[in-house]
Amino acid sequence: MRRTVCLAACLLAAVLASASCGSKTQKPSPESLSSDDSSSSVSGTENGEETGDPEETCYSLPEPELPEMDFGGEPYLVYLGSSQDNYLQESTLFPAKSFIAVDGLTGEIVNDAVFNRNLAVENKFNVRIRTVDTEMAPENLVLAGEAMDLVQGQGPYLAETVSTGAWLNMMEFPYLNLEAEYWSPRALAGTILDRIAFFLPSDFCLDPLANTGVFFFNKRILQENDLDNPYDLVHLGTWTIDRFLQMVRTVPRDLNGDGQMDLSDLYGCLVHHQWRTGVFHQLYFGIGLSYTKTDPEQGRVLNFDGEIAQGLIDRVWEVCQDKRICAISSDIEEEVDAAYYDTMFLEGHALFCQDYVSSLDTFREMEDDFGIVPNPKYDERQSEYYQRVAPSSTMFSIPATVQNEEKTGIVTEYISWLSHNTVLPAYYEITVKAKRVRDLEAVEMLDIIRKSQVFEFADMYYTHIPHYVQSAFEDHSFSNRVLSNQKFLSKRLAKYVKMIRTAAE
Repeated sequence: MRRTVCLAACLLAAVLASASCGSKTQKPSPESLSSDDSSSSVSGTENGEETGDPEETCYSLPEPELPEMDFGGEPYLVYLGSSQDNYLQESTLFPAKSFIAVDGLTGEIVNDAVFNRNLAVENKFNVRIRTVDTEMAPENLVLAGEAMDLVQGQGPYLAETVSTGAWLNMMEFPYLNLEAEYWSPRALAGTILDRIAFFLPSDFCLDPLANTGVFFFNKRILQENDLDNPYDLVHLGTWTIDRFLQMVRTVPRDLNGDGQMDLSDLYGCLVHHQWRTGVFHQLYFGIGLSYTKTDPEQGRVLNFDGEIAQGLIDRVWEVCQDKRICAISSDIEEEVDAAYYDTMFLEGHALFCQDYVSSLDTFREMEDDFGIVPNPKYDERQSEYYQRVAPSSTMFSIPATVQNEEKTGIVTEYISWLSHNTVLPAYYEITVKAKRVRDLEAVEMLDIIRKSQVFEFADMYYTHIPHYVQSAFEDHSFSNRVLSNQKFLSKRLAKYVKMIRTAAE
């Protein structure tokens, strides 16, 4: 396993120096969050600034202007959940819970940043941060009258329980500045309805960053096949679907000479095909498409571009559906187990691997050198890269049983801001950049990836839209599976719009 000592040293110095950096970040206006622009186009830049600005590597956002308050040692209770909160987290060294609370100092940088952050918040407001860890569903706890301050859960889970009345509208909650960077304006823009938000991610938990979809590539296989360096293509703006697929087609071969492709052979790419995690969804959002957009009267409406979507299907289908070219996760799981998907890439059986940032925890043991790149563009005219965040990433809701709104609001706002300035650099700059990747160009790619995350309303709510889009890919027809069913999908979408508006009354 190769490591570059100077890379870690340089990044550590950069993080320490960032404490003295100012922030030029501008907050998006409320009007921008309810415009007719699609969510993906809002998500392409970091609060209106171009990606790659060195100032944006600083973690010194000004402290929010909050009044001095003393809550007399009251508990600040965060629901952590259990079985419903483990999707896409079993294999990571930093599951969602690890960003919320830890038992004590251990010398591990993220653990200690979380501990010190919580201690600072407790001292500032005279509260005691405590967790609620139970198998009982959070909405049932709330409906039973259990008092809590914050609920952590998967986005779609929280979305499906909005109709119970268990959650409060965060847009109207005291002290919360949901347009601040540490509350993820990209998530707000992609999921907001009217001025209603029942769940959102914040830097209190970095699970959405860990579960952002990316592509890894094997440098040895790249060089052996005399292929272009994806880093160079990204910098040149020529990292496109066509270039990606051409490279994927080039490398597959029957290594053991048995006349058939099996898990011991070499593939162009490892891919998922499920509707929540499928490669087509990742590439669909990667080319700037979305499912919905905001509408001043209807709240959310469909936002399909059938021509571009079909063009993507035409390019991707014959490659990613061909089991002689790509190894598919469901086949790998059936033959071995789900974990062997990452093992195949780790052992050098694929040029590319569709996965998540959190997989760096596994690939750090890889013998071959590897790189990481954003999703490819549709063509060279596309100005930005876009990265889909796994819908089941952790978000937060405020329960209707909150006893002290001022305590809940001010502590939640402050701990989100403080996490941005302390836990985020500990995890992202040191653990991910300095300890997981192996070259400075990968660090640049990670910055592009983090600043171009995409969240989608119809991904969070059970609208059926992702199912139909996946079927369109499998059937090779966006028109037959999606466009011809727009009336049904619009009704399905309207059902959730009505449900959300009713819950907010």
